[in-house]
Amino acid sequence: MGALSGQVHQCHLVRVAEDVGALRRAVAAMAAIVDGVRPGHAELVATELATNLTRHATSGGHVLLRRAGNGIELIAADDGPGLPPGSLPAGGNGAGTGPPSVPVQDAVSMHNGSLGVGLAGVKRLAHDFDCYSGPRGTVILARIGAPAAAVAGGFRWGGVDVPLSGAGESGDAWAVAAGQRFSVAMVDGLGHGPAAAGAAAAAISAFHAAPPGDPAAYLRRAHEAMRGTRGGVLTACEIDPGRDELSYIGVGNIGGQVLVGGQCQSLAGRDGVVGAGLAPPQGRAARYRWGPGATLVLASDGIRSPWDLPAYPGLLRHCPAVIAATLHRDLARGTDDASVLVVADTRGEAQ
Repeated sequence: MGALSGQVHQCHLVRVAEDVGALRRAVAAMAAIVDGVRPGHAELVATELATNLTRHATSGGHVLLRRAGNGIELIAADDGPGLPPGSLPAGGNGAGTGPPSVPVQDAVSMHNGSLGVGLAGVKRLAHDFDCYSGPRGTVILARIGAPAAAVAGGFRWGGVDVPLSGAGESGDAWAVAAGQRFSVAMVDGLGHGPAAAGAAAAAISAFHAAPPGDPAAYLRRAHEAMRGTRGGVLTACEIDPGRDELSYIGVGNIGGQVLVGGQCQSLAGRDGVVGAGLAPPQGRAARYRWGPGATLVLASDGIRSPWDLPAYPGLLRHCPAVIAATLHRDLARGTDDASVLVVADTRGEAQ
């Protein structure tokens, strides 16, 4: 599989009934240019998710919207009381496809009443569906149409990338490439807006040209590609499942964690700016333990740190995009572009 880049999410705040209509119109406009999506289905899913936020969340919430392959991805997030304990199992449907173990219509009835077609209707219309709920709130993922694959080579991945204003260009970007090994890059152009987006795009173009077999070699290529831009900070990883090893190099303040075997390791980068000066940043890739069921989480500095994933019971068994959206909901600073990428090794999952 060739390299794939994450698309920017547009963030639609949903507080009152008028916001539901605004989201529905935005989804309808997107569906009109995405061949794999039936506009009526897309509008119904958007309306149901947004109405849910106005009726049951403490202070509303937001819906992240983006094009995904020949489909559309919507992620609704709120800070409401969550579903009652035991209404959904801790594992949910970690692959992001199919219904949770508890029938969705039962979960809806426990969420303080009917929601029109309800989450059961959303699930029926979605290609992928997942729901994570806890005392901090609920996150619901629905991909409709023919979304781009996010599973390959024994890995699955997902993320969010949200511009500072909630719309327009983001100075953050990420890309992955799956094969016998799995390569990852995340970049954060300095500042935000079009100039930051241009810097990030230059680094991602270098990744697409030759996904890194060696993260340090990619760092050098990215530095050359980013010269002439305002520069940025960058993290690159390569996962070798044959050796159960992750190689990592990082310049700047992109955060990273590897969770494997019940242990959490932080990925330690170093100060600097990629694309600044004549000489590229020097250094060798550090190596970390990996293994079946391991999870990699990367986040730009638009996400507050530290993050405590064990504080979210069962979250790691959910779709990576749901994990990323949950961290974004709780930890986005609101003063910069914010992105989170999650990569999971599927060898540890029950068949």
